[in-house]
Amino acid sequence: MNPNNLNIIRLIAAFLVLYGHSFVFLGLREPLFLSWIPLGPLGVYIFFTISGYLIAESWDRDPHLGRFFARRALRIFPGLAICIVLSAFILGPLLTTLSLKDYFESNYTWGYLRNIALYSIYYLPEVFTHNRVPNAVNGSLWSLPAEFFMYIIVAVLGVMRSNRWMYLALAISFALLSFFWAQSTEQMLVIYATDVRQVVMCGIYFCVGSVFYKFNIKRYFSLSVVMLAVIALVSLEASIPALAVAAWILLPIVTLAFGFEYSPLLNRLIRTGDYSYGIYIYAFPIQQTMVYLYPNISIGSYLLICSVLTLICAILSWHLVEQRALSLKPRRAVVIPQ
Repeated sequence: MNPNNLNIIRLIAAFLVLYGHSFVFLGLREPLFLSWIPLGPLGVYIFFTISGYLIAESWDRDPHLGRFFARRALRIFPGLAICIVLSAFILGPLLTTLSLKDYFESNYTWGYLRNIALYSIYYLPEVFTHNRVPNAVNGSLWSLPAEFFMYIIVAVLGVMRSNRWMYLALAISFALLSFFWAQSTEQMLVIYATDVRQVVMCGIYFCVGSVFYKFNIKRYFSLSVVMLAVIALVSLEASIPALAVAAWILLPIVTLAFGFEYSPLLNRLIRTGDYSYGIYIYAFPIQQTMVYLYPNISIGSYLLICSVLTLICAILSWHLVEQRALSLKPRRAVVIPQ
């Protein structure tokens, strides 16, 4: 793939989640994007858009089921496993109000490890019980099962040798489910500890990203197209329901159009590694810890300290865990003509 800004966009998305959550943890009103959506979910939608494009491309580049899931697993699970273990066996014991004996005898402590298998559990015994967002050690983990479910869909479509029209049909199906059900009902449908409504609402961005790849929409990207998409987003602020629907197309256009450009200056900021995943999985527990220790901290100080600490953890995660795991990714065998 040619040099691009996708890692920068993912980094921005991760910090959007951190920034948006900061207001919630301090009991403040979370800022909205165009009066439509909080910044945390916006960052997640950007992640899913990029992922949809790249995962569909990855399957086409090497349509092998075993290697496909090996790559996905090496990207998600090693970093996640270390984060979960550190939370359960270092953060939890330090901050719980229980004795260490009671903490380690609790089924909830050991149950927290199920997060490694993408079974979302946010509670550790008597940890963050009195925070403004109580009992949640790492609420950001909810998106990972949704992400992995979309990987499974791509693999199924790939095994079925689906063409681009099947991807378009899938995107339309997700759009209809989102419009007529997921966005309009307050009744949760929980499967494998995951709210299916969230899978649908995030999945539409993944699907649109994959459709953009399949139809090679990238060839139409230009400054004019991006400006028109931005103007359309701003203009639709007066009608939030219309904006919520139009964003399924307009947000991926802006995200991917900028993502497939290349800025040497911006990329110097990330030349040492891809820290977006580490920021995403470590920000929540770090932010909860800071507000637990300093409940009356100012928003400015809180953002600065949490950003620095989260970035440090993300850098360590990348260089000590993620990068080494990714070096084990299976390569497609090259057949040399006889």
